[in-house]
Parts: sequence; C-alpha cells; structure tokens
Amino acid sequence: GSSSCILCASGKYSSETGGIAESICTDCPATTYSGDGSGLLTNCTCNRGYTGDDGTDCSECIAGTWKALNGSSSCILCASGKYSSETGGIAESICTDCPATTYSGDGSGLLTNCTCNRGYTGDDGTDCSECIAGTWKALNGSSSCI
Repeated sequence: GSSSCILCASGKYSSETGGIAESICTDCPATTYSGDGSGLLTNCTCNRGYTGDDGTDCSECIAGTWKALNGSSSCILCASGKYSSETGGIAESICTDCPATTYSGDGSGLLTNCTCNRGYTGDDGTDCSECIAGTWKALNGSSSCI
C-alpha cells in the first residue's frame, strides 16, 4: 500500500527531503508562525504585533506602534494626536486620543507626549487651560502663557 507524506505542523518547517519521522520538522523561531507543510525557515514570518525579517526572531512593536497582520512588514505608527504606551500592539485601537487641547506627533508612546496646543498651558499629558486674557503662547508645549 501507499501512504501520503505527512505535512510538518503549523509553526514548524523542514527543508529536508525523504524524511521518515516528524523529528525532521523544526520549530520556527519564537514570535513567528508558519502554515502546515512549510519547507523553508523563511516561511516562518513575524506574528501580529512583531516585526523583523522572515525566518528570524522578531521584535515586538514598540510603544506608539502596532501591526495587525503576520509578516515582515514594519509596525505602523499611531497617528498624530494619539499615543500608546503598549508594546506588541495588534490593532490601531491601542492608540488612544490625547486629552483635549493637546497634540502629539506620529508614533507617540507616552501620554506625556501629548503637549498643550498653542494658546493653552498646563502639564504634559493633561487637559490644558486657555491662556487667560492679556496673555499668549505661540508654541506647543507645557510652557506658561506670557
């Protein structure tokens, strides 16, 4: 009788031919994934929330970034006006709006990256207050109105 070859399980790969035991299937590096029957180390691609080259240990997306799909693509920056202190984010929803009257640049990883808009003053990462009558502030940041 004939019997079919058995695929290496997902999360494993083997480039060997003529294998006679499951032991030829090698685990993919940590934080990577491969489908059933993968024949190359480079079939092991980064998990969601991680980035790096195929077939290597992947790095967790840093704070202020996220990645929703498996693969070697880069992590995506949280948009301006948002921040995230989480690492390994897998959805844009980890990016939280900065408090009202504050602003942050793309990829902000801390609430304190949200600084007061022009014409407002206060501590970084908090709701800011309008400059009172007779005072002004031309730059974003936590400086006082003058």
